[in-house]
This record gives sequence, C-alpha cells and structure tokens, in this order.
Amino acid sequence: MRAQWVIARAVGIVTVAVVAGCATGPPQSSAPVSDHPATVASATTAASAVGEQPGHDDHDHAEPPAPPPAAQATPVAAHFAAAWARPDLPATVWWQGLASLCDAGFAALLRTVDPARVPATRVTGPPVATQAPADGAATFEVPTDAGTVTVTLAGVDGRWVATGVDFVRAVSQ
Repeated sequence: MRAQWVIARAVGIVTVAVVAGCATGPPQSSAPVSDHPATVASATTAASAVGEQPGHDDHDHAEPPAPPPAAQATPVAAHFAAAWARPDLPATVWWQGLASLCDAGFAALLRTVDPARVPATRVTGPPVATQAPADGAATFEVPTDAGTVTVTLAGVDGRWVATGVDFVRAVSQ
C-alpha cells in the first residue's frame, strides 16, 4: 500500500511539474540551464564565434528584395487565368499548370480543388489591373466565358506569383 502511494505521489509531482512548465511557457533564455559557470561561458563563447550575441538576431537587418518589374505582372495574371480556366483537364495536370505560377501556400491550397467545378472554360479578354502592380502587390480582373476571374499577385523572390483567385459568375440576361 505504501509503495502505491509513493508511485502515485511521484506521478502527481511529475504531472504538476509538466503542467507548471506549460502554464509558465517556454524559458525566456536560450542559454542552457546550468549553475556551472563554465557551461554558461561556453554557450556565450559559441554564440560569439558564429557572429551573433546572445539575445540578438543579426539576420533581421537585411534589405527586403526589390519587387519584380510591374510590367511582368500582367502576363502572369493572364497565364494564371488561362491555366485556371481548364476544367477539362485531370486534376493533377490542371494543378501542375498552375503550381509554378503560385506561391507555395496557394499552390498547396489549389491541390484540393476539383477543376471540373471551375465554371470558366476559356479567357475572353486581357487582364485589367484593379490594383496596379506596386510595392510587391497587384490585382487583376480577367474576363472569361462564364464571368470574371480576379487574380491576386505578390512579388516573391523577384517574380510575380499568384496568391489568390476569386470568381464572379456573369449574370445571364
């Protein structure tokens, strides 16, 4: 009976320690937990050896890359809309035609789309900028045989990529 109480007490202490650690969040220091001065000094020396001081990030002061040329945005919007308006293609082929035109997150999202549900089958006119390419962002409306596709672009790593698409069905008269 005494052994069961000791085990239960030990489990309770571990549970309290784990819950207390979760409640207070992660430690505020990235230095190793040690009372031994040599261990703390080694960590500080190692950080200095790679060029960063403890508590500082030397990588957040770089200049952001310049946005891609504005003239390159319109062709990307046109190409994306034409590739999107292909409900006749198998899903894998449809996605492959779009993925290289998208940022990684949007490409992953498009992988879940069934192209057979895309209402448009062809682009019927040129893209029109509703937000002209500036500061790494642009939005274009592209007419199709079933309505208007809105393509949102962002300048990423020196090129324009699609980050969103919306469709408004044309009102039939």
